[in-house]
Amino acid sequence: MWAMTRFIYLIIVLNIVSRSSLMADERILFSDDFESGALKWDLVNADKIRIVDSGDSDHKNVMALFPGGQTVYALIKNSQGWTNYKIEGDVFFPEDFHNYMGLIYHYNVRRARTDFGSIYIKGNNSYLRVNPHRDGNASRTLYEEYKTPLIEESAIRIGEWQHFKAEVMGSVCHFYVGDMERPKVTYNFLEFDSGRVGFKPRIYGSECWIDNIEVASISSFHYQGPILPEKIQYSPETLITHWDVIGPFHSRVTEIEQDGFLPDRSHRETQYMRNWESFHADGRGCVVAGRVCGFNNWRRVVYFHCEVHSDQTRDGKLMFSTRNDLTVWVNGVLAGQIKQMDYCWHDFMDNPEHAGDVLMIRLKTGQNQILVLVQGGRYAGDGFYVHVE
Repeated sequence: MWAMTRFIYLIIVLNIVSRSSLMADERILFSDDFESGALKWDLVNADKIRIVDSGDSDHKNVMALFPGGQTVYALIKNSQGWTNYKIEGDVFFPEDFHNYMGLIYHYNVRRARTDFGSIYIKGNNSYLRVNPHRDGNASRTLYEEYKTPLIEESAIRIGEWQHFKAEVMGSVCHFYVGDMERPKVTYNFLEFDSGRVGFKPRIYGSECWIDNIEVASISSFHYQGPILPEKIQYSPETLITHWDVIGPFHSRVTEIEQDGFLPDRSHRETQYMRNWESFHADGRGCVVAGRVCGFNNWRRVVYFHCEVHSDQTRDGKLMFSTRNDLTVWVNGVLAGQIKQMDYCWHDFMDNPEHAGDVLMIRLKTGQNQILVLVQGGRYAGDGFYVHVE
């Protein structure tokens, strides 16, 4: 009898400790059901954001986000200090028309640029898409491999509420829809570690509604499995990932195109020779030019430089998948131009459906200097992949 009593006591204590640990790990940071208006939010283009009666007794007042042909943001006040957290809520699309609900995270305004992470739920068509913004420019075409259909319990149905959740830690975001146990997307490649949190509608189309928003701190991701969607396999080791960069500029710079393929040239100390900075591709191997290129500020010209070693003089190939128009020089000689494509694909070397473009080049023995001019400001993405063969 005493043994049974001790066992029951131990179970009670463990339950209490477990609940206490859960509470410590998931401290509530924010909640809003919009019954008191939008007092907890900073609104950008506030005339497009309204608190409306949903006509649903379970939801009552909700926040409605209306497209307006311009940026429309609802940002949670004082959320810029949040680092490891989960945010969840309910979303509703009242019309079967072009619409989405975009989650904003790591929203930053720096050097007159607006940059943030974004993953959106598409209302009509029912899918999920990764769509970071850089200087306000959407970049979904750099992340087409993450486009994920929402079906079965995760499906979006017009006129019905759906539950969503995102877990954000550092530069990684896990996004759930419907099924709260397994995320639809595990996106690992945003360059920011913190920033404000909020929501946005599509630029053109019909509204989306959100309700019952809650944010809690977390200490780890709920999901610990492989990258999702599982079809994704990256090979950054086959790509050129280490670069120097200079810019952005309003227009092309003749001095760089004539001499800029050697950033460390000491015999010509111009401002262009001194201002090169190190730049690394993301974990996929993509050179995300939008991190440097302007979009809203019109400074859209950027130069990237790298070195390629060859053990002998030989002919070679530069293979590209790019969202930008590129001009390429090898050892100071114009090698050619590459035209922008509809999407920028990580598997362009292996997948014929995603094939890119090729420049034939001449490599000398030793170090070869490659200079790439990026004509930036390409809507829905600035970036490229490049492989030397």
